[in-house]
Amino acid sequence: MKIFSLHEFDTPSDDNLATVALIEDVVHCCDYENLTDELQPFSKYLRDYPEVDITSDILATRDTSHAFCTGDLFLPVQNSIFKKLASICRERGLVEAICVAASSEPQEVTPVLHWIATRLKWILDLIDRGIYQRETLPTFGFGSIADIVHTRDWETSLIRCISWHPHCARLAVTTRDDRIRIFSQEIPIIPILKHSAQKSVCCITWRPLAGKELAVACHAGVLIWTIELGAASNFLSHAVLLKQRNHAPVTSVVWHPQGDLLVSCSPTDTRMLIWDTSKKESVPLRRVGGDGLCFACWSPCGSRLFSATCRNIFRVWNTGVATLWHADKWTVPIGRVAVACFGPNLTLLFATDENPGKIFFLPLQENIFDVKKLSLDDVKMAVPLIDLTKVNFLDDNYVTVGGRVTAMKWDPTGRYLAILFQDSPYIALVKTKLGNLSRVIDIKPGCFIKGFSGEVPNCIDFYQKCQKELGNLVCLTIAWSSGRIQHFPIIEKEIVPASYTCGDYGTNGVDRCLDKKAWSRASIVRIM
Repeated sequence: MKIFSLHEFDTPSDDNLATVALIEDVVHCCDYENLTDELQPFSKYLRDYPEVDITSDILATRDTSHAFCTGDLFLPVQNSIFKKLASICRERGLVEAICVAASSEPQEVTPVLHWIATRLKWILDLIDRGIYQRETLPTFGFGSIADIVHTRDWETSLIRCISWHPHCARLAVTTRDDRIRIFSQEIPIIPILKHSAQKSVCCITWRPLAGKELAVACHAGVLIWTIELGAASNFLSHAVLLKQRNHAPVTSVVWHPQGDLLVSCSPTDTRMLIWDTSKKESVPLRRVGGDGLCFACWSPCGSRLFSATCRNIFRVWNTGVATLWHADKWTVPIGRVAVACFGPNLTLLFATDENPGKIFFLPLQENIFDVKKLSLDDVKMAVPLIDLTKVNFLDDNYVTVGGRVTAMKWDPTGRYLAILFQDSPYIALVKTKLGNLSRVIDIKPGCFIKGFSGEVPNCIDFYQKCQKELGNLVCLTIAWSSGRIQHFPIIEKEIVPASYTCGDYGTNGVDRCLDKKAWSRASIVRIM
């Protein structure tokens, strides 16, 4: 299959209209005044999605939101420092007990014990920095947090990250003041989550198979929010801070598809931590080489875990239950892996941070029933798929699309790929088709998505639940630099409601049968 190029797209329009929908391969545009008009052909697809518009005047204002740690919900038990150290040593190990003793006052643990603890902690930190740590991150430019995260203009953007709940139309939005707002169509009150440790938020993700838990990657570590929705939500929501020595700042958190394990990554730590959040315990996955870790992502089936380092090395972990966890090590020729996402059937897409970028696909599924001799096409290798070299489209003015990739999202059905660029105001929507053995067999241009005049996209996310009753509706949510959050519906074929007679609903009713899935928890994977 030939490498797909941005030249195959139609010339985007250069006007004040925003791209608002793709319905049966027809691109719909609209001006700002008619965006909320119910007579628009795309409006019926957006009625179940919350309306979100963030303005700069709501940032860093005094409001009635309150946040609590779980420790604030219970009365403290007054134990001696030695009982506390013994308990920590028994539950979390000797190293953690040494750190607590070193951070205590000398009078509490006696000057001799404090002197020994501080010297041991200094030695442990020295060993960690020599083996697993890298130097302090630069504040800006290459290798900084803004360069690593999947948000364009992360430092100045009104909206830093968004995340759809995997099972319902509930959207979490993080703003520049590090507050998280939860938007839901059925709940008029917007919970606002704020915590003293919630600074420099880089990533948020909802816990699968759980309705009200949200993981937050921030400068201090990982915050696990338990959110109460309703009138008293701001008072009852509480957070647990998960942190590990020399594992900060955290730039990526991702849940296992069964919701029992959480992965966190830090660019200053070569260890990837696997958390059991119920016990507040973590198991480090140590690998030497590649510097710190930028981000990780799970495959939808949970059998593969991708991790990208700050250098040219990335790893694909086999996390199957029947085998011990082990990783396949890969390298890219130039730069590092900037973005990656899994599709159905263990298909992996990734792109490097070079400019111009190029998207590769890596098939990971094994054909264990094929007894024929393997051909060169069956060998596992990363294959270039999409060339993202900048293209200048000539209309009334030059319109430039392409370059370095900041974010990339693949919808759960594996039919649409959204690409956000670092230096282009357009989002490229590509149609993809998968074949056997997790191979991409066809790529077609979808459309370019642009906002209103002066807007650039900051971050994107697909709504993960395909709504078949609306004609296989796929929704891409886009956060623009103006603070406007847009829901972009993608419809392959519109469904026209048929009139029929029904005794319970009367005549001319519309029968919409929603697919119901029974979710069950899987047993916790043992990490060896």
